[in-house]
Amino acid sequence: MSTATRSGDRPDESRATRDERTAVVTALRLGWSMADAYHHAQTAELSERADRPATAPAKLSNLTEMPGRHRLGMYLDGVDVALTEIAPATPAGRPTPSTAAARRATGAAREPLLLALDELNVEVLRWTMATNHRVGVAYRLGRSLADTVRRGEAAELARRFGGRHVQISRWLDELASVLPPYSAAVVRRSLAAWATAVGRATVGDPGEAGLAELARELRNQGDLWQDVLTGGLHPRDLLDEENWAVVARNLVIRDRRLVAQAARGIFWPVLAPLLVVLVAVVGVSAAAAAGSPATRAAVALVGLGAGCTAIWRSVSTPAMSVAAEVNRPLLESELVAQMSARIARPLAAARAAGRAGRQRPPSDGGSKYVARVSRVDLP
Repeated sequence: MSTATRSGDRPDESRATRDERTAVVTALRLGWSMADAYHHAQTAELSERADRPATAPAKLSNLTEMPGRHRLGMYLDGVDVALTEIAPATPAGRPTPSTAAARRATGAAREPLLLALDELNVEVLRWTMATNHRVGVAYRLGRSLADTVRRGEAAELARRFGGRHVQISRWLDELASVLPPYSAAVVRRSLAAWATAVGRATVGDPGEAGLAELARELRNQGDLWQDVLTGGLHPRDLLDEENWAVVARNLVIRDRRLVAQAARGIFWPVLAPLLVVLVAVVGVSAAAAAGSPATRAAVALVGLGAGCTAIWRSVSTPAMSVAAEVNRPLLESELVAQMSARIARPLAAARAAGRAGRQRPPSDGGSKYVARVSRVDLP
């Protein structure tokens, strides 16, 4: 009866786990949308006269060409959709936060809208934390990441990475089991690389990209982080043949070291006594065997072969199981390292732009295709 009960509980447990993972990813998107909505309300033109162009556009408007009020409405629509998706995970009867007050406050005056959005943020934070602690943490994670990768001046980078990335890394560790596979580890490692780059650029390290180059690429990096954390992009899909070859080579090197260390560790306490006993037993058996010296040598060889085979089987079976357990985290760490390197393309682009800027000769206003006039050419 107990077995049937446990087997019947497994589908419910797996369904609950899937529901929690879905709610966590949705809450992360929700926090990102809330941060984008608040920043947009601070900077965009939201008056009604800015909604309609004087003439029809030459083509259909793109997202970046959307009027400010409509784009704010898009962010609030995203908040509504996320709240609706998380609502089934909340206890029955609990009211869901609403964006109605923020929509009513949208107008030429910014202060009422910003106050309404902040009130909505506090309400959503309380609601998600009460629903599920990890859902609330995911909401805070999405909001903090969106504020970290916001487009802005180069001077703001030092403030954004002045300790915030440490808290973000802690949240990623806490949510690693409910976020898409590898996403938390990859983003945490990439975030640490960005924090190091910003720190080196702040002190003027000539080997690092400048703050201006890092600021230009940070938003692109944020888009990749968001895609990975919400499941839109699996970081393993970014790996190519060269990355897999590096993973295999590093695993072989690590396995060789582990085998050498294990052999040294078990030879004297385990293998050496067994071999001594085996040689003694085989020697006594060969000496007691009747027949010619060739017959005794054959008996000794057969005994040594059988004994070595038995020792190998007794040692290799547990050794292989241990190796399999050890190789799994080694493979995971190598994959994370390669996936982090692949997802850090914006950081690599910023560093390449910094190197190109330092190597570019100063311009005197002339064309690079026309030779400069030398002193010899002057009359």
